[in-house]
Amino acid sequence: MVTCMVVDQVDGAEEFDPVLMIAHAGGGYKGQNYTNSIEALNKSYQAGFRHMEIDFSWTSDGQLVCLHDWGKTFKKLFGFRVKTALKHQAFIEISRQHSDFQVCDLQLLAHWIEDKPEVKIITDIKYNNIKGIRQIIDKHPKLKEQLIPQFYQPEEYGILKGLGFDDLIWILYQYKGSKKSVVKLSQDMDLLSISMRAAQAKGRAYQKILKHHQIFVYTINDDKEKSKLINKFHVSGIYTDFLAFQ
Repeated sequence: MVTCMVVDQVDGAEEFDPVLMIAHAGGGYKGQNYTNSIEALNKSYQAGFRHMEIDFSWTSDGQLVCLHDWGKTFKKLFGFRVKTALKHQAFIEISRQHSDFQVCDLQLLAHWIEDKPEVKIITDIKYNNIKGIRQIIDKHPKLKEQLIPQFYQPEEYGILKGLGFDDLIWILYQYKGSKKSVVKLSQDMDLLSISMRAAQAKGRAYQKILKHHQIFVYTINDDKEKSKLINKFHVSGIYTDFLAFQ
């Protein structure tokens, strides 16, 4: 587990280190975000990133592919719209034809990571999350040790712990409960972090979380904002598309 600690003071400002840098959606590639592609993963890995957040969406035949959504993101990546999710094989064929990068599926991701035991994959499965985590570890058991599942509702926590995951992230963008409930419910959870938007991390309510947990923030692509979040608001992890690994 990454820990955040004060290591120095400059002009009265506390400097916190280490900070976990996370390649959001595999990291930016050729100025584009949300590609979740093998090429983006390679670029991020070569830049020093070892934690890769990957989006997963369901195909119409019930398979996970590395895609943020079948709407705006699909059109952005491939240049045309689809009315519904594609079948798995159709998605793979379209991805192979892309001129700049290949969006991955579970098989490609497992192949990419098999010689990189130090890499961790942070999952973002927006629908049927538990079903998705189970599919990943059933189809590719070796991936389990390198997964850090994100979950969205507090009731998912116990299920994932029961599946044997030590490092978990509660990400808040789907949770509709109050700030007080997040603080209260998380006290008894053993988490790697709670992830949230920058505005949330700056709020007094969520700063109370720091008594028990680390805070990670998404998605930050400005160095000044990153420094402020770390030094003033004690953020321990940054999801980024384009910031350099440091």
